[in-house]
Amino acid sequence: MSSKRNSLARACVVLAFKIAPPVRRSWFAAMAVEFDHVPEAERWRFVAGCLFTAVTERIISPAFIHEVARSVLVGGAMVWAALNIRFAGRMSVTDAFVLEVFGYGTALLFVVGAIATARFGFRATISLAAPLIAVLTMAATMIWLSSAPTPMSNLYLALIVEDLVILTFALALAISAARLIPLRQGLN
Repeated sequence: MSSKRNSLARACVVLAFKIAPPVRRSWFAAMAVEFDHVPEAERWRFVAGCLFTAVTERIISPAFIHEVARSVLVGGAMVWAALNIRFAGRMSVTDAFVLEVFGYGTALLFVVGAIATARFGFRATISLAAPLIAVLTMAATMIWLSSAPTPMSNLYLALIVEDLVILTFALALAISAARLIPLRQGLN
């Protein structure tokens, strides 16, 4: 193997070491030492295996799962808040004051949820989303059962159902991540 290709392969093994989660670093350090003993014809397969294993170990590590789930929850809440602010801004043009307040209120709740999740983790998401789901479900039921459907009541119902879907997804993600992380840590 040429020295250029050999140094590139060695750099890939070092990259695999850096990608690997901290609990697996000694394992990858041993792979790096083993690199010199792998026949030259097999080195690129060895390097590919090291990189694949490092990425796989990183992806299934509890810390990575925790950060991805938390980022999805915080980022998703901020995006949903921005969409509600945009909706409220459009409603202010049409003089639909109640819809405007609903949009800004929903945005505020999702921003508070994002900040709480970023600060306190999955428990904040669970403790905020569960009661809000219950309240929104009651509100949707009251709107649905109250009177004859009108375009305005259908709009309120659609807005509430959208929020319920988003909150249910967030709650399911937070519960899953909160339960999966200790399980994965127990397996390591």
